[in-house]
Amino acid sequence: MSSSPQRVTAAALIIASSLCLSAVPASAADDRQSAADAGDLVTIDGGFAQVTLYGLLQAQVALFAGDDNLLQDGDPAEQIGFRLRRARLGVEGWAWGAIDYALSIDLTAGKSVELLDAWIGYRRFPTLGFTLGAHKVPFSRFALYGSGRGTLSERPLGVQALAPFRQVGLTLEGELGGLISYAIGAYNGFERKTNFHEGYAENSGFDGNRFNKLAFAGRLSLEPLGALGKDVADLSGGGLRVGVGAALYYSDGKTTKSAGWEVDLGLKIAGLHFLAEYIADTAEPKSVPTTTATIPASIDRHAFMTELGYYIAAANLGLAVRAELLDDNRDADNNGDELVLAGGVQYYWHRHHLKAMLDYTHRVELEGVDRDNQTLLLTLQFSL
Repeated sequence: MSSSPQRVTAAALIIASSLCLSAVPASAADDRQSAADAGDLVTIDGGFAQVTLYGLLQAQVALFAGDDNLLQDGDPAEQIGFRLRRARLGVEGWAWGAIDYALSIDLTAGKSVELLDAWIGYRRFPTLGFTLGAHKVPFSRFALYGSGRGTLSERPLGVQALAPFRQVGLTLEGELGGLISYAIGAYNGFERKTNFHEGYAENSGFDGNRFNKLAFAGRLSLEPLGALGKDVADLSGGGLRVGVGAALYYSDGKTTKSAGWEVDLGLKIAGLHFLAEYIADTAEPKSVPTTTATIPASIDRHAFMTELGYYIAAANLGLAVRAELLDDNRDADNNGDELVLAGGVQYYWHRHHLKAMLDYTHRVELEGVDRDNQTLLLTLQFSL
Protein backbone atom coordinates (compact mmCIF):
# COMPACT_ATOMS: atom_id res chain seq x y z
CA MET A 1 0.00 0.00 0.00
CA SER A 2 1.43 3.30 -1.05
CA SER A 3 -0.95 6.18 -1.59
CA SER A 4 -0.71 9.95 -1.42
CA PRO A 5 -2.74 11.85 1.20
CA GLN A 6 -4.50 13.67 -1.64
CA ARG A 7 -5.90 10.40 -3.05
CA VAL A 8 -7.15 9.23 0.31
CA THR A 9 -8.63 12.64 1.11
CA ALA A 10 -10.38 12.86 -2.27
CA ALA A 11 -11.96 9.45 -1.85
CA ALA A 12 -13.03 10.27 1.70
CA LEU A 13 -14.68 13.48 0.48
CA ILE A 14 -16.61 11.58 -2.20
CA ILE A 15 -17.98 9.16 0.38
CA ALA A 16 -18.60 11.73 3.10
CA SER A 17 -20.31 14.24 0.80
CA SER A 18 -23.41 12.06 0.63
CA LEU A 19 -24.01 12.72 4.31
CA CYS A 20 -24.95 16.29 3.41
CA LEU A 21 -27.81 15.30 1.11
CA SER A 22 -31.22 16.33 2.41
CA ALA A 23 -34.11 13.90 2.60
CA VAL A 24 -37.44 14.54 0.90
CA PRO A 25 -40.73 12.93 1.94
CA ALA A 26 -41.66 9.76 0.10
CA SER A 27 -45.09 9.63 -1.50
CA ALA A 28 -47.57 6.78 -1.27
CA ALA A 29 -46.77 5.94 -4.89
CA ASP A 30 -43.11 5.64 -3.95
CA ASP A 31 -44.04 3.26 -1.14
CA ARG A 32 -46.03 1.06 -3.52
CA GLN A 33 -43.17 1.05 -6.01
CA SER A 34 -40.71 0.07 -3.30
CA ALA A 35 -42.91 -2.84 -2.23
CA ALA A 36 -43.18 -4.04 -5.84
CA ASP A 37 -39.41 -3.76 -6.32
CA ALA A 38 -38.83 -6.10 -3.39
CA GLY A 39 -40.18 -9.02 -5.44
CA ASP A 40 -39.22 -10.64 -8.73
CA LEU A 41 -39.69 -8.74 -11.99
CA VAL A 42 -40.60 -11.60 -14.35
CA THR A 43 -42.57 -14.59 -13.06
CA ILE A 44 -44.69 -17.04 -15.06
CA ASP A 45 -47.25 -18.97 -13.03
CA GLY A 46 -48.59 -22.07 -14.75
CA GLY A 47 -50.66 -23.37 -11.87
CA PHE A 48 -48.74 -26.53 -11.06
CA ALA A 49 -45.39 -24.82 -11.59
CA GLN A 50 -43.87 -21.36 -11.46
CA VAL A 51 -40.86 -20.02 -13.36
CA THR A 52 -39.00 -16.84 -12.42
CA LEU A 53 -36.39 -15.37 -14.73
CA TYR A 54 -33.10 -14.48 -13.08
CA GLY A 55 -30.51 -12.11 -14.49
CA LEU A 56 -27.66 -9.98 -13.17
CA LEU A 57 -25.63 -7.41 -15.09
CA GLN A 58 -22.86 -5.43 -13.43
CA ALA A 59 -20.79 -2.97 -15.48
CA GLN A 60 -17.87 -1.29 -13.75
CA VAL A 61 -15.68 1.75 -14.32
CA ALA A 62 -12.35 1.84 -12.48
CA LEU A 63 -11.85 5.56 -11.86
CA PHE A 64 -8.54 4.96 -10.12
CA ALA A 65 -6.34 1.86 -9.70
CA GLY A 66 -3.02 1.55 -7.90
CA ASP A 67 0.12 0.61 -9.81
CA ASP A 68 0.35 -2.73 -7.96
CA ASN A 69 -3.28 -3.79 -8.40
CA LEU A 70 -3.71 -7.40 -9.56
CA LEU A 71 -6.94 -9.34 -10.08
CA GLN A 72 -5.39 -12.50 -8.63
CA ASP A 73 -4.61 -10.56 -5.44
CA GLY A 74 -8.25 -9.64 -4.95
CA ASP A 75 -8.20 -6.17 -6.51
CA PRO A 76 -11.29 -5.43 -8.66
CA ALA A 77 -9.30 -3.64 -11.37
CA GLU A 78 -5.68 -3.50 -12.52
CA GLN A 79 -5.85 -0.10 -14.19
CA ILE A 80 -8.27 2.68 -15.08
CA GLY A 81 -10.90 1.43 -17.51
CA PHE A 82 -14.06 -0.61 -17.94
CA ARG A 83 -15.04 -4.12 -16.88
CA LEU A 84 -18.08 -6.31 -17.35
CA ARG A 85 -18.01 -7.79 -13.86
CA ARG A 86 -21.01 -10.12 -13.99
CA ALA A 87 -23.42 -11.22 -16.72
CA ARG A 88 -25.65 -13.96 -15.35
CA LEU A 89 -28.84 -15.54 -16.62
CA GLY A 90 -31.05 -18.27 -15.29
CA VAL A 91 -34.39 -19.52 -14.05
CA GLU A 92 -35.72 -20.53 -10.68
CA GLY A 93 -39.08 -21.51 -9.30
CA TRP A 94 -41.20 -24.25 -7.78
CA ALA A 95 -43.50 -27.10 -8.82
CA TRP A 96 -46.37 -28.99 -7.15
CA GLY A 97 -46.03 -26.95 -3.98
CA ALA A 98 -43.04 -28.91 -2.70
CA ILE A 99 -40.27 -28.84 -5.32
CA ASP A 100 -38.07 -25.84 -6.00
CA TYR A 101 -35.17 -25.50 -8.40
CA ALA A 102 -32.62 -23.13 -9.92
CA LEU A 103 -30.44 -23.14 -13.02
CA SER A 104 -28.10 -20.24 -13.82
CA ILE A 105 -24.95 -19.52 -15.82
CA ASP A 106 -22.28 -16.81 -15.84
CA LEU A 107 -21.22 -15.46 -19.24
CA THR A 108 -18.13 -13.60 -17.99
CA ALA A 109 -15.97 -16.68 -17.34
CA GLY A 110 -13.42 -16.03 -20.09
CA LYS A 111 -14.05 -18.01 -23.27
CA SER A 112 -16.43 -20.47 -21.65
CA VAL A 113 -19.83 -20.37 -19.99
CA GLU A 114 -19.63 -21.14 -16.29
CA LEU A 115 -22.37 -23.05 -14.49
CA LEU A 116 -23.45 -21.38 -11.25
CA ASP A 117 -26.56 -22.86 -9.65
CA ALA A 118 -28.04 -26.14 -10.84
CA TRP A 119 -30.07 -27.78 -8.11
CA ILE A 120 -33.37 -29.40 -7.16
CA GLY A 121 -34.91 -28.94 -3.72
CA TYR A 122 -37.70 -30.52 -1.70
CA ARG A 123 -39.60 -28.34 0.81
CA ARG A 124 -42.68 -30.31 1.87
CA PHE A 125 -41.89 -29.93 5.57
CA PRO A 126 -40.48 -26.75 7.17
CA THR A 127 -38.37 -28.77 9.58
CA LEU A 128 -36.65 -30.90 6.94
CA GLY A 129 -35.93 -30.39 3.27
CA PHE A 130 -33.03 -30.92 0.95
CA THR A 131 -31.11 -29.36 -1.93
CA LEU A 132 -29.22 -31.56 -4.39
CA GLY A 133 -26.88 -30.26 -7.09
CA ALA A 134 -24.58 -27.27 -7.48
CA HIS A 135 -25.41 -24.69 -4.81
CA LYS A 136 -23.83 -22.58 -2.10
CA VAL A 137 -22.26 -24.40 0.82
CA PRO A 138 -23.92 -23.27 4.10
CA PHE A 139 -20.94 -21.50 5.60
CA SER A 140 -20.23 -17.75 5.44
CA ARG A 141 -23.05 -15.22 6.01
CA PHE A 142 -21.47 -12.73 3.58
CA ALA A 143 -21.11 -15.48 0.96
CA LEU A 144 -24.73 -16.58 1.31
CA TYR A 145 -25.94 -13.12 0.29
CA GLY A 146 -26.36 -12.88 -3.48
CA SER A 147 -23.76 -11.02 -5.57
CA GLY A 148 -26.33 -8.36 -6.41
CA ARG A 149 -27.57 -7.90 -2.84
CA GLY A 150 -24.54 -6.23 -1.27
CA THR A 151 -23.91 -2.59 -0.46
CA LEU A 152 -20.38 -2.41 -1.86
CA SER A 153 -19.48 -3.71 -5.31
CA GLU A 154 -17.60 -6.75 -4.00
CA ARG A 155 -17.79 -9.02 -0.99
CA PRO A 156 -15.06 -8.73 1.66
CA LEU A 157 -11.66 -10.00 0.50
CA GLY A 158 -11.52 -12.43 3.42
CA VAL A 159 -14.81 -14.03 2.36
CA GLN A 160 -13.69 -14.35 -1.26
CA ALA A 161 -10.51 -16.08 -0.06
CA LEU A 162 -11.85 -18.41 2.64
CA ALA A 163 -15.49 -19.30 1.86
CA PRO A 164 -16.11 -22.36 -0.37
CA PHE A 165 -19.13 -20.75 -2.14
CA ARG A 166 -20.82 -23.10 -4.68
CA GLN A 167 -20.04 -26.81 -4.70
CA VAL A 168 -21.85 -29.94 -5.88
CA GLY A 169 -23.48 -31.99 -3.18
CA LEU A 170 -26.48 -32.61 -0.92
CA THR A 171 -27.66 -30.26 1.83
CA LEU A 172 -30.30 -31.14 4.43
CA GLU A 173 -31.89 -28.02 5.90
CA GLY A 174 -34.85 -26.75 7.85
CA GLU A 175 -36.24 -24.48 10.56
CA LEU A 176 -37.03 -25.32 14.16
CA GLY A 177 -39.74 -23.32 15.89
CA GLY A 178 -39.40 -20.46 13.43
CA LEU A 179 -36.28 -19.28 15.28
CA ILE A 180 -33.42 -21.61 14.48
CA SER A 181 -32.40 -22.68 11.00
CA TYR A 182 -29.90 -25.43 10.28
CA ALA A 183 -28.13 -26.86 7.27
CA ILE A 184 -25.78 -29.82 7.02
CA GLY A 185 -24.39 -31.40 3.90
CA ALA A 186 -21.85 -33.47 1.99
CA TYR A 187 -20.10 -32.25 -1.16
CA ASN A 188 -17.34 -33.08 -3.56
CA GLY A 189 -14.07 -32.14 -1.87
CA PHE A 190 -13.06 -28.48 -2.00
CA GLU A 191 -10.18 -27.42 -4.23
CA ARG A 192 -8.31 -24.15 -3.71
CA LYS A 193 -6.98 -22.07 -6.58
CA THR A 194 -3.32 -21.08 -6.78
CA ASN A 195 -3.41 -17.72 -4.99
CA PHE A 196 -4.91 -17.04 -1.56
CA HIS A 197 -7.26 -14.28 -2.76
CA GLU A 198 -8.60 -16.43 -5.62
CA GLY A 199 -10.26 -18.68 -3.05
CA TYR A 200 -11.89 -22.00 -3.89
CA ALA A 201 -12.70 -23.41 -7.30
CA GLU A 202 -16.42 -23.87 -7.95
CA ASN A 203 -16.47 -27.21 -9.75
CA SER A 204 -19.49 -28.14 -11.85
CA GLY A 205 -19.31 -31.86 -11.11
CA PHE A 206 -20.00 -32.85 -14.73
CA ASP A 207 -17.26 -35.48 -14.46
CA GLY A 208 -18.22 -36.53 -10.96
CA ASN A 209 -15.80 -36.46 -8.05
CA ARG A 210 -12.43 -37.37 -9.54
CA PHE A 211 -9.67 -36.09 -7.28
CA ASN A 212 -10.88 -34.53 -4.04
CA LYS A 213 -12.80 -37.15 -2.03
CA LEU A 214 -15.58 -35.55 0.08
CA ALA A 215 -16.21 -32.43 2.11
CA PHE A 216 -18.75 -31.86 4.87
CA ALA A 217 -20.25 -28.62 6.18
CA GLY A 218 -22.85 -27.47 8.67
CA ARG A 219 -24.39 -24.19 9.79
CA LEU A 220 -26.71 -23.04 12.57
CA SER A 221 -28.31 -19.60 12.66
CA LEU A 222 -30.71 -17.87 15.02
CA GLU A 223 -32.94 -14.88 14.15
CA PRO A 224 -35.31 -14.52 17.13
CA LEU A 225 -36.72 -11.08 16.24
CA GLY A 226 -37.46 -11.69 12.58
CA ALA A 227 -35.56 -12.47 9.40
CA LEU A 228 -32.72 -10.19 8.34
CA GLY A 229 -33.78 -10.54 4.69
CA LYS A 230 -31.99 -11.13 1.40
CA ASP A 231 -30.21 -7.77 1.20
CA VAL A 232 -27.20 -6.65 3.19
CA ALA A 233 -28.71 -3.17 3.52
CA ASP A 234 -31.88 -2.63 5.56
CA LEU A 235 -33.97 -1.53 2.59
CA SER A 236 -37.31 -2.30 4.23
CA GLY A 237 -36.62 -0.70 7.60
CA GLY A 238 -38.53 -1.78 10.68
CA GLY A 239 -37.73 -2.75 14.24
CA LEU A 240 -34.67 -4.43 15.64
CA ARG A 241 -33.71 -7.73 14.07
CA VAL A 242 -30.72 -9.79 15.19
CA GLY A 243 -29.05 -12.77 13.57
CA VAL A 244 -26.23 -14.91 14.91
CA GLY A 245 -24.67 -17.85 13.13
CA ALA A 246 -21.87 -20.38 13.28
CA ALA A 247 -20.59 -22.85 10.72
CA LEU A 248 -17.80 -25.32 10.06
CA TYR A 249 -16.50 -27.55 7.29
CA TYR A 250 -14.05 -30.38 6.77
CA SER A 251 -12.62 -31.28 3.36
CA ASP A 252 -10.83 -34.60 2.96
CA GLY A 253 -8.89 -33.87 -0.21
CA LYS A 254 -6.76 -36.40 -2.02
CA THR A 255 -3.52 -34.54 -1.26
CA THR A 256 -4.62 -31.91 1.27
CA LYS A 257 -7.06 -31.98 4.15
CA SER A 258 -8.53 -28.76 5.49
CA ALA A 259 -11.01 -27.57 8.08
CA GLY A 260 -12.62 -24.19 8.66
CA TRP A 261 -15.07 -22.49 10.97
CA GLU A 262 -16.85 -19.16 11.18
CA VAL A 263 -19.06 -17.09 13.47
CA ASP A 264 -21.16 -14.09 12.47
CA LEU A 265 -23.48 -11.43 13.79
CA GLY A 266 -26.04 -9.33 11.92
CA LEU A 267 -28.14 -6.41 13.16
CA LYS A 268 -30.78 -4.30 11.42
CA ILE A 269 -33.00 -1.51 12.67
CA ALA A 270 -34.75 1.41 10.93
CA GLY A 271 -32.44 1.46 7.91
CA LEU A 272 -29.23 0.76 9.84
CA HIS A 273 -27.31 -2.47 9.32
CA PHE A 274 -24.25 -3.99 10.97
CA LEU A 275 -22.49 -7.22 10.03
CA ALA A 276 -19.46 -8.89 11.58
CA GLU A 277 -17.89 -12.19 10.61
CA TYR A 278 -14.80 -14.17 11.58
CA ILE A 279 -13.48 -17.02 9.41
CA ALA A 280 -10.52 -19.27 10.16
CA ASP A 281 -9.17 -22.38 8.50
CA THR A 282 -6.26 -24.77 8.66
CA ALA A 283 -4.84 -27.00 5.94
CA GLU A 284 -2.06 -29.56 5.77
CA PRO A 285 -0.70 -32.02 3.20
CA LYS A 286 -1.56 -35.69 3.69
CA SER A 287 1.94 -36.74 2.64
CA VAL A 288 5.17 -35.23 1.37
CA PRO A 289 4.13 -32.88 -1.47
CA THR A 290 4.93 -34.12 -4.96
CA THR A 291 3.09 -31.47 -6.99
CA THR A 292 2.85 -27.68 -6.94
CA ALA A 293 -0.90 -27.95 -6.29
CA THR A 294 -0.20 -29.29 -2.79
CA ILE A 295 0.62 -26.95 0.07
CA PRO A 296 4.19 -27.57 1.34
CA ALA A 297 3.30 -27.63 5.06
CA SER A 298 0.53 -27.01 7.57
CA ILE A 299 -0.91 -23.51 7.29
CA ASP A 300 -3.40 -21.50 9.36
CA ARG A 301 -5.32 -18.54 7.92
CA HIS A 302 -8.01 -16.21 9.18
CA ALA A 303 -9.98 -13.05 8.44
CA PHE A 304 -12.24 -10.70 10.39
CA MET A 305 -14.74 -8.44 8.62
CA THR A 306 -17.15 -5.77 9.85
CA GLU A 307 -19.57 -3.58 7.91
CA LEU A 308 -21.78 -0.69 8.99
CA GLY A 309 -24.29 1.07 6.78
CA TYR A 310 -27.42 3.17 6.65
CA TYR A 311 -30.19 3.40 4.07
CA ILE A 312 -32.02 6.73 3.71
CA ALA A 313 -35.36 5.56 2.31
CA ALA A 314 -36.67 9.04 1.49
CA ALA A 315 -33.64 9.70 -0.74
CA ASN A 316 -33.08 6.12 -2.05
CA LEU A 317 -29.51 6.57 -0.82
CA GLY A 318 -27.25 4.16 1.03
CA LEU A 319 -23.95 4.57 2.84
CA ALA A 320 -21.61 1.78 3.92
CA VAL A 321 -18.15 1.38 5.42
CA ARG A 322 -16.21 -1.85 5.90
CA ALA A 323 -13.02 -2.90 7.68
CA GLU A 324 -11.11 -6.18 7.37
CA LEU A 325 -8.08 -7.83 8.94
CA LEU A 326 -6.55 -10.64 6.87
CA ASP A 327 -3.70 -13.08 7.43
CA ASP A 328 -2.92 -15.71 4.79
CA ASN A 329 -0.36 -17.45 7.04
CA ARG A 330 -0.50 -16.91 10.79
CA ASP A 331 3.04 -18.28 11.22
CA ALA A 332 4.63 -15.77 8.83
CA ASP A 333 4.87 -11.98 8.82
CA ASN A 334 4.49 -10.97 5.18
CA ASN A 335 2.37 -9.02 2.69
CA GLY A 336 -0.52 -11.34 3.49
CA ASP A 337 -1.04 -9.50 6.79
CA GLU A 338 -3.46 -6.80 5.67
CA LEU A 339 -5.83 -4.12 6.85
CA VAL A 340 -8.51 -3.33 4.26
CA LEU A 341 -10.69 -0.23 4.58
CA ALA A 342 -13.57 0.35 2.17
CA GLY A 343 -16.48 2.73 1.93
CA GLY A 344 -19.11 3.66 -0.56
CA VAL A 345 -22.29 5.40 -1.58
CA GLN A 346 -25.22 3.60 -3.21
CA TYR A 347 -28.18 5.02 -5.09
CA TYR A 348 -31.20 2.72 -5.47
CA TRP A 349 -33.62 3.49 -8.29
CA HIS A 350 -35.46 0.18 -7.79
CA ARG A 351 -33.85 -1.56 -4.80
CA HIS A 352 -31.45 -4.32 -5.95
CA HIS A 353 -32.99 -4.36 -9.44
CA LEU A 354 -31.38 -1.07 -10.50
CA LYS A 355 -28.71 0.67 -8.47
CA ALA A 356 -25.34 2.42 -8.71
CA MET A 357 -22.43 1.98 -6.30
CA LEU A 358 -19.35 4.16 -5.85
CA ASP A 359 -16.69 2.43 -3.72
CA TYR A 360 -13.19 3.23 -2.54
CA THR A 361 -10.94 0.42 -1.23
CA HIS A 362 -7.72 1.18 0.65
CA ARG A 363 -5.39 -1.75 1.41
CA VAL A 364 -2.57 -1.56 3.97
CA GLU A 365 0.16 -4.22 4.17
CA LEU A 366 0.90 -4.55 7.90
CA GLU A 367 4.09 -6.53 7.25
CA GLY A 368 6.42 -6.90 4.29
CA VAL A 369 6.61 -4.48 1.39
CA ASP A 370 4.11 -1.65 0.97
CA ARG A 371 2.10 -1.91 -2.23
CA ASP A 372 0.19 0.66 -4.25
CA ASN A 373 -3.10 -1.25 -4.38
CA GLN A 374 -6.17 0.89 -3.85
CA THR A 375 -9.20 1.30 -6.10
CA LEU A 376 -11.98 3.78 -6.80
CA LEU A 377 -14.79 1.90 -8.53
CA LEU A 378 -18.17 2.83 -10.01
CA THR A 379 -20.64 -0.02 -10.60
CA LEU A 380 -24.02 0.08 -12.34
CA GLN A 381 -26.26 -2.93 -11.71
CA PHE A 382 -29.44 -4.27 -13.29
CA SER A 383 -31.01 -7.40 -11.85
CA LEU A 384 -34.18 -9.28 -12.71
